[in-house]
Amino acid sequence: MYTSLEYAFKAVNYAHELQNDHYISHAYLLIGAIQYELIDYDNAKKHLLKSIEYSDKTKEKRLLPYILNTLGSVYYDDKNDYKNALIYYKRAVELGKQRNDDNNYQILLHNLIWAYMDLNEFDNAAQYLKEADSIDKLDIPQVDRSSLYLQKARNYAHNGEIQSAEEYFDKSFKLLEQETFWPKGKSYFYQYRSKMYEDIKDYSKAMADLKKLRENDRKIFENARLKNQEITKIRFKVDEYEKELQAAKREKTLLLNIDKSNKTIIYISTAGLFLLIGVVFFYYRGYRSKKKSSKILQLKNRELSEAKSAAEKLSKIKSQFISTISHELRTPLYGVIGISALLLENSNHSENDKKLLSSLKISADYLLNLVNKVLKISRIDSEDSDLTNTPTNLLSLSKNIVQSFDYQSAEKENELILEYNHNIPKLIDIDPLRISEILINLIGNAIKFTKNGKIWLRIQLRSIDTKKVRLRFEVEDTGIGIPDDQKEYIFEEFSQVGSVFDNKQGTGLGLSIVRSLVQMMNGTIHFESNKNSGTTFYFDLELKISVQLNNTDNISMTPENNDLLNCNILVAEDNKINQLVTKNLLKTIGCDCTIVENGLEAVEILKKEEFDLVLMDINMPVLDGLKATKKIREFDVKIPIIALTAAELSEVEDECRNAGMNDLINKPLNKIDLRAAILKKLNNHTH
Repeated sequence: MYTSLEYAFKAVNYAHELQNDHYISHAYLLIGAIQYELIDYDNAKKHLLKSIEYSDKTKEKRLLPYILNTLGSVYYDDKNDYKNALIYYKRAVELGKQRNDDNNYQILLHNLIWAYMDLNEFDNAAQYLKEADSIDKLDIPQVDRSSLYLQKARNYAHNGEIQSAEEYFDKSFKLLEQETFWPKGKSYFYQYRSKMYEDIKDYSKAMADLKKLRENDRKIFENARLKNQEITKIRFKVDEYEKELQAAKREKTLLLNIDKSNKTIIYISTAGLFLLIGVVFFYYRGYRSKKKSSKILQLKNRELSEAKSAAEKLSKIKSQFISTISHELRTPLYGVIGISALLLENSNHSENDKKLLSSLKISADYLLNLVNKVLKISRIDSEDSDLTNTPTNLLSLSKNIVQSFDYQSAEKENELILEYNHNIPKLIDIDPLRISEILINLIGNAIKFTKNGKIWLRIQLRSIDTKKVRLRFEVEDTGIGIPDDQKEYIFEEFSQVGSVFDNKQGTGLGLSIVRSLVQMMNGTIHFESNKNSGTTFYFDLELKISVQLNNTDNISMTPENNDLLNCNILVAEDNKINQLVTKNLLKTIGCDCTIVENGLEAVEILKKEEFDLVLMDINMPVLDGLKATKKIREFDVKIPIIALTAAELSEVEDECRNAGMNDLINKPLNKIDLRAAILKKLNNHTH
């Protein structure tokens, strides 16, 4: 046995040197088979699995059925693991059937039949037993025929055909008596025949067979015991040989690796030498190039610094220019818009004069709107704007917005419709200026591109709870719609529907401002449009329900509340036209006024006379509005002072508040906003 194993291990070594997968697989099969005979099942499994691994790499896989069969036998005899044995036996039979080798195929069949019968699966065993019986007609070894007769006897016994079973038990025993290769065959014979007699309750015969079974097993055990010491020695020698073989293998691998490493070192050293020469050469060139680049970089840095300074200076000039142009444009516009509005209220004019005055006011309003949009987009781009959420009567605000477009809508023969869900709470916390600006832009756009049609402002209730409400704002028109090729760019700055030849008015800033303001309020604006069939812009906002029950401020903003204020107001304004406009506006809301031309005069008159409120222009000669307010607050801290300014409110608000002013109003003034601001401050002052 030891010699066989020694040669088998040598065969593995030689097969590996030849790199022949078939020979390697065959050598491992021999080792596994010998270790199976030595009852060294663990090592047998290990080497048989290696044999399968290398057999799978070959094309023909000639050895695979016999490797699988041997591995199945290892599982069969190792703790009677019939289930795993069955897996390998079945695969061996499937492959063996293709090889046309009846003698070896008979062995594979017998092992599969044994496994099925030991698992009590006689129906599955029957088909293979029939096939094995057909091969028995050929010239097969005696041991295989004795095994076949024994299996047939078991099958007859299982089916209750006792006479046939006894016949084949006798045939099997005669053959077992003649050969010594399968000593355990007699044990199987006595075991299965004893079970048959026990099943038919012939206990005397069953006991006789069990007695012979014990006697045969005792002989097998004695033989095994005698061989046990020899097997132990063989196992020890095999382990030693396997260790030597592995050591030799490692030594050979190490020598090959050393040789390979030496060659690699030589290659690397040679390459490294050339690389070092190259590095030195390129380093020298790089040094010269770097020195040259450094000079260029210094020059570019100086140019960049100068360009940055110029850009910063230009930005400051731009901001200063925008601030200046704001004041310079709004101041004369105040006069134009105010005087035209006052003249329009006079009913003594002819129809032709009224049309001319309306055209004048529309042109002035358009120019003011253009200035406001340019300033608004500049401010949104340059800094973050804060929202000022106040309790607001959204219904009144919506009516004001819709009514402000009555003239423009009628001019283009459009019907302007407000659809408002009256389940919306009366007071909502929202920034009224921002939401007004959004809706005014959207309605203005709808009117611009609609003629003889309808325009809807819808405010819908989407959801509500005790603290919050979700509203949808929607502006729909039946106008020309937006072409498909322009939908992608509609929210970009200076983008307009149509081409330069369509003669459309506007800067194209409105929708850009709208999108920025909606995003500022945590919403997203969407639109649906088809050319020549109208457009719908819509967005959702989640807003807080106001806990404030007093809505005096909101009532004061509604155009329906036209009660005269009956108060005495001091106006500090240096521009003659603005004086005239402000005086007439105050007169229409029931206020008397005294006008002074600078801040110093305002301070002096307030020391002598009493007024209900002061309207204070910021930019005045002698003493400006901010300094004048500070002086007034030295002797009167109660009188309300409202700043009048043509500048952007966000730019001057902090200065005005710090000086002691109570509120700010943008020029040009309009009657509704002016009345609301005055009433708000008078009510606060009274309370």
